Amino acid sequence: MQKRYKGIAWWGWAAAAALYVGVTAAAVEFAWDRAIDALAGVGAHRLDLYSASLKSELGRFEMMPALVARQDSVRALLKASEHDAEASPHDAQASPHDAQASPHDANASPHDANASPHDAPDLTHTVDTYLEAVNRDAGSGAVDVIDARGSVIAASNWNQPVSFVGTNVSYRPYFQDALAHGSGRFFGIGTNTGIPGLYFASVVRDGGKAIGAAAVKVSVDALESAWRMPGEAAMVVDGNGVIVISTEPEWKFTALRAMTAQQQHDIQASRQYAGRTVEALAHRRVGDWNAVAWLGVFPDLRRAGRTARYLVMSRPAPQGGDTIMVLLDTAGARRQQRVAFLFVTGAFLIAALYALYAVQRRRTIAEKLNAQDALRRANDQLETTVAQRTAALTSANERMQREIAERERTEQRLRATQQEVVHAGKLAVLGQMAAGLTHELNQPLVAIRTLCDNARTFFERNQPAQALANLERIGRLVDSMAVLTGELKTFARKPDIERVAVSLAEAVSHARLIYESRIRDEAVRLDVRIPPGTTVYAESSQLQQVIVNLLGNALDAVRDASTRVITINASDASEPDSHGRVRFTIDDSGSGIAPDMLAHLFEPFVTTKPRGQGLGLGLAITSRIVEGFGAKISATNLDDGGARFTIEFAAAEPQRTEHGR
Repeated sequence: MQKRYKGIAWWGWAAAAALYVGVTAAAVEFAWDRAIDALAGVGAHRLDLYSASLKSELGRFEMMPALVARQDSVRALLKASEHDAEASPHDAQASPHDAQASPHDANASPHDANASPHDAPDLTHTVDTYLEAVNRDAGSGAVDVIDARGSVIAASNWNQPVSFVGTNVSYRPYFQDALAHGSGRFFGIGTNTGIPGLYFASVVRDGGKAIGAAAVKVSVDALESAWRMPGEAAMVVDGNGVIVISTEPEWKFTALRAMTAQQQHDIQASRQYAGRTVEALAHRRVGDWNAVAWLGVFPDLRRAGRTARYLVMSRPAPQGGDTIMVLLDTAGARRQQRVAFLFVTGAFLIAALYALYAVQRRRTIAEKLNAQDALRRANDQLETTVAQRTAALTSANERMQREIAERERTEQRLRATQQEVVHAGKLAVLGQMAAGLTHELNQPLVAIRTLCDNARTFFERNQPAQALANLERIGRLVDSMAVLTGELKTFARKPDIERVAVSLAEAVSHARLIYESRIRDEAVRLDVRIPPGTTVYAESSQLQQVIVNLLGNALDAVRDASTRVITINASDASEPDSHGRVRFTIDDSGSGIAPDMLAHLFEPFVTTKPRGQGLGLGLAITSRIVEGFGAKISATNLDDGGARFTIEFAAAEPQRTEHGR
């Protein structure tokens, strides 16, 4: 006989387990592949951005040495230095080792340094001040002029505590490449300042003969700050595999591969990293993803002392033989794997429960048939059972009477408690109403303060016309505040509204004035698209209050959004399909309105704001005002995010003045 568990044969459970393992493995692998592919797309985009920024940031400095080398004063200073060197051959034979003087010696003035032309102090000062101006205008780190022996004879920092004048850089590859090939490029740490940077150099020629070089040093700190992203690392690796630019400071000047003895010797000879030995970065490659991406384990970017797995993508840098690399954390892909695992597991659990339910249902039917047989046997004992049940019912009735009395006492205590809760609720509503009214009055008060300050400035400038215009605006704001304080009464009693033709653009302009400072301070882009001459039937001050309420809600909605855009539109009533109505909308780029709130949004004391920040009467009052205009207000969520409030007004002809008749 086959072994069974829960009514199902063992081979059925075994088949279900095998199917579960296979489907789960496939789902987890599919989730991983899809997540890593998406991550690779992000990495390719990052590499495009970093390559463009590297080309833009460093490309503008690459031509600076050649431009400096073309200056007649620079060429004249190098010729004078060459003449002095020929006149003093003993000094010209100074070795690079001797030229690596201490920073104190390197701070000597151009007139005291061995490489300075003793017979041209005015020319030296002219070139120094020229280089200082070029460095200041370009925003580079330093600009130098170097003679053929490798001595800096003029520098932009000639008058600074740490000056490059007098420093010998003949051992630097950028100087050697400039004399040999016309230009040089080199990343290293400054021997005087200890600050890393990128050096560009260009040869200075006189009649086809190389008489020196011009060099510029560029800092990469701004580039590293711009590349810094959470959960990512970006870096530039030179031809030796050394990280020279990195968003992770601890990784700078470490190598991604083992350094040979010759490479270490060359680095020490050029003093590229100010004498420090290049160590290897602790990492390992765990697999290839595609031709341009691989998976590796690196030190964790967020937790010191730990490691994490990253998708590594690289691309040749636009200048030189360097490589741009970006590391993307694969934690999101692992989360996708867990989600896929949980989804498949949940589906199989549901299927297993359904199978167990079917087996249990079949068993229940069999038991019901058996129960019918037992019922027939129980009929013989019916008389005894009736007597027992009667006694049980009597006892139960007594217990029920006691429970009824207890429930009546409980209801009396409940009614007393409810009265206390209602009283507490009233006090809470009064507090919310006071907070909401303070919030609604705050914006006009801020606008009044701003207009008062502007009016005082206009009076001081003897501009009474502008000052009077500000005072008129203040008067209108005071009127709107008076209307605002009457809104609570409006909420309880529907007032009589005299509908007239009101300019929709003027009402929007009034609301924009109230929130002008907030729009500017919170960097909100406000787009207003109202056809000229659009008028609607409304009451002027109350229409302004409606737009102020809706615009304030829109500003609250976009306060924490990454993109802050508010769009105000109005349809043209002259269009054939308008039916004499003006459709007015206010859209925001916020997070939208919760679906369960949409149906109750215009009810009293319903608010989406945190406790203490909203009274819950603003939209309810707005709805009553709009209904008093004979208009209709509604709210929806936009497909691409955000909310839209729509008011359909009755269109009106603009009022004509007596003069225009």
